[in-house]
Amino acid sequence: MKPSKCLAALTALICELGALHAYAATPEEAAKLKTTLTPLGAERAGNADGSIPAWTGDVPKPPGGLKAGSVTAAPFADEKPLYQINAANMDKYAGKLSEATKHLMKTYPDYRLDVYPTHRTATAPQSVYDNTFKNATNAKLAKGGLAVEGAYGGLPFPIPKSGIEAIWNLYLSWKGVTISTAYNMWLITSDGKRTLASTIDITEQYPYYSPQGNAGTFNGVYWEHKGVTTAPSRSVGEAIIGVFSTDFKDKEPGSWQYLPGQRRVRKIPNVSYDTPNFYMSGVTQFDESYGFFGKPDQMDFTIVGKREMYVPYNTNKFNATAPEQAFGPSFPKPENVRWELHRVWEVDVKLKPGMRNVVPKRKLYFDEDTWSVLLADEWDAQGKLYRGLVSYPFVSYDLPGVIALPFVTFDFQARAYSVAGFVQNYKSIPYKPAAFFNPDSMVQDALR
Repeated sequence: MKPSKCLAALTALICELGALHAYAATPEEAAKLKTTLTPLGAERAGNADGSIPAWTGDVPKPPGGLKAGSVTAAPFADEKPLYQINAANMDKYAGKLSEATKHLMKTYPDYRLDVYPTHRTATAPQSVYDNTFKNATNAKLAKGGLAVEGAYGGLPFPIPKSGIEAIWNLYLSWKGVTISTAYNMWLITSDGKRTLASTIDITEQYPYYSPQGNAGTFNGVYWEHKGVTTAPSRSVGEAIIGVFSTDFKDKEPGSWQYLPGQRRVRKIPNVSYDTPNFYMSGVTQFDESYGFFGKPDQMDFTIVGKREMYVPYNTNKFNATAPEQAFGPSFPKPENVRWELHRVWEVDVKLKPGMRNVVPKRKLYFDEDTWSVLLADEWDAQGKLYRGLVSYPFVSYDLPGVIALPFVTFDFQARAYSVAGFVQNYKSIPYKPAAFFNPDSMVQDALR
């Protein structure tokens, strides 16, 4: 290797190692969260031609009579598409389309994007903004990027310096405190057949955002999950509990499953990496959930930069649509999906040497306003585009916030797709005690 290349490689390594141990932002940088940046680190201003507006922080107002937790009322319901993007004109917009989106247009001539005016509806409570400001100078990566210290109640890294910080922003993004919802999981095979893989009544809790807590008392558990399957009939009563910590190095994610036929709880060994996702009948893998999920130690993450892209947004109408009207034989029906132009962070994801994963290369596109993954491109070991992920974020009037559900995974080799987290309600409920998420509680629930 030439000396210049050696020096460049060494410099990159030193910068990456520094990013894995340094504080995320200086006080001068953090001050921008109150001026040129939004409280969560996005650019406050719109773009040059006004097609992306400035962020105002206004909370969308729900229509009258909306039931608590309902996400079926579409904001901006009277608006019409500004234009459509399809196979005939996609070259004009190619720089703002994901590879998966372009592949769908090339494969299916009737696939299109209905593009609407952009609305930056992502908001959060003031406490989340205040804590994010504190985190900007207090939070830091630890244990080679597999742990976060000094963060609580907000984004840990609103001004990220490394790709792994972007992943932690995804994991610790605002999704509420304690939530009750029901995930409907659908599979659509290459022949267009639509099958319900499962319906799961879910309680999710984010102790990281508990208003009664603080950075000093936080025990590291950021996410607690309990799901009880209610359909199909062969799976009724199956349950799962998941408990995740901000320390992936020394505290393995805890996951347990209850099987009614066996009347026992078993520890699930692995809900990370390319382990088949049993919620989806094994047709997707766990680390694709929500864009990226589970232990991040297999991958290297690199921030490429920020760009404008067409993404689904404010898609409450899609969640309100009946499955037979929402899901076409090859893709969700375009007339029910609202696409908008937004800024995203582009992050490259590559498998580390010596690791194994059926998806060794990915690109993730993070919404600058929420840090949810809105789009993802995935390649197989031969470098062929393998899968694509599209999230359909809805406005939660209750939180307030924007939640990136459902997420659809397209399998380009099988010419099939799956829909995970198709919900009609996303309701805030009272805080649950830790015992609610104890594995033994699943047995007690079954006996009631």
